[in-house]
Amino acid sequence: MNRIRLYWHRIFRRPAITDPMPIYTRRIPDGLLLDFEAYFAFVVTTIADDPDLLDQFMEVVEDRGQSREHDGWEPEQLLLEKLATAVGYEVPIRGRALAQLSDRLGAAALAPVAQIPAQRREGGAAA
Repeated sequence: MNRIRLYWHRIFRRPAITDPMPIYTRRIPDGLLLDFEAYFAFVVTTIADDPDLLDQFMEVVEDRGQSREHDGWEPEQLLLEKLATAVGYEVPIRGRALAQLSDRLGAAALAPVAQIPAQRREGGAAA
């Protein structure tokens, strides 16, 4: 059933933001999922098309593939930071797109739960 809902969402979805990269949203019972598929595709293709970035990524893969005890030192972290700096890790949202995303996020917020009066919480009778 979940797979059908995901397919249905992909067929009829409209992006919350279209510029500079489309960002989609999908409601879930307790909030909202942000879909950064276009950004993910941008990152993968950027790494795949640049030989230097691809070499750095392969170094990360090799470092993570080595079996070693965890001593707090993770050499791949520096490589990941270099990749993030080269590819970018932020999606700009400006102007009207920001207002549209704000509306979507606001609509997904859960309604506040009604507070119980202090007398009832303490077990006291109403005056």
